[in-house]
Amino acid sequence: MRRAVSTSVGRLAVEETPVPAAGSGEVVIGVEACGICGTDRSLFAGDTPLVFPAVQGHEFSGTVVDLGADVRSLKVGDRVAVDPNVVCLTCAACRRGQSHLCVNLSPLGISRPGGFAEFAAVPERNAYAMPPQMSFEEGALLEPLACCIRGIQMAGIQLGDTVGILGAGPVGSLLMQLASLQGAARVYVSEPDANRRKRAKERGPDLTVETTAELTESLHEVTGGMGADVVIDATGRTTAAEAALSMVRRGGTVVWFGCCPEREQVSVSPYWVNDAEISIRGSFNNPHVHSRALALVAAGKVDIAGLVTHRLGLADLADALGSAGPAGAVKVVVCPSLG
Repeated sequence: MRRAVSTSVGRLAVEETPVPAAGSGEVVIGVEACGICGTDRSLFAGDTPLVFPAVQGHEFSGTVVDLGADVRSLKVGDRVAVDPNVVCLTCAACRRGQSHLCVNLSPLGISRPGGFAEFAAVPERNAYAMPPQMSFEEGALLEPLACCIRGIQMAGIQLGDTVGILGAGPVGSLLMQLASLQGAARVYVSEPDANRRKRAKERGPDLTVETTAELTESLHEVTGGMGADVVIDATGRTTAAEAALSMVRRGGTVVWFGCCPEREQVSVSPYWVNDAEISIRGSFNNPHVHSRALALVAAGKVDIAGLVTHRLGLADLADALGSAGPAGAVKVVVCPSLG
């Protein structure tokens, strides 16, 4: 089979290798679609730790082609979406019901070979059977949707809330849709990229603006100077994470959803956080929500297929990982069958 191997920072090689064998409790899937996300690019660039060589790609779906011993819920030919987060189930965090904080977390596409390959071995418990009407691209994008569901849980949005979202890339667009489903009365979004801003408008936010300053001004104007009930940063930029603090009302919640560079910091006044009783929350991975993401897409409640703007094969992956992707890209999906 062919797979794309990140050999060192910024370097990738497509190589031939045997199809992986299915271990006990595992299935082998033929990968049909695998999304590229900001984390993949950060890993490839060396901004986020990665042990090389590695087969990246953690947003993927495909068809079961082989079963290991003790597999009971799946059969050859099943179409499946993959939750990449493999947990130990025995550490203190797992036993507290916080498996996403597992100290032995070994994600597919980071610690284990992932979806930038023609075939991948996946634990049975991490593979979710897809309904017939769901496309492989939709199945691949269940992973970011599930992460966004966790972000909305951490935001605690109430009926009638005003919500500000920084960034209208794939994640920002999903958060925007989920905030509306959760009952937000107003969802305001900022996005500097004109193409992404245009696409975001098609998904129905109440206001889409270009800059962080415009978003801040608009949120204060619509709330009579109070600020938003909830502000979510989906950019992964420390400047935006800090700016979110200026948009939230007293007693409101800020969610730092985007993954900022590990060594960067923001300036926060502990006095102000205490005096205004601001909640600042992180959001990590997708604990126990992958099936929720699948149900939302199967029911047509969330549009994820519309986020895909470009499809490419393994041969073109290096360029897509080393940049923001093709011009005008929102979501890029790798299809190994394309070459």
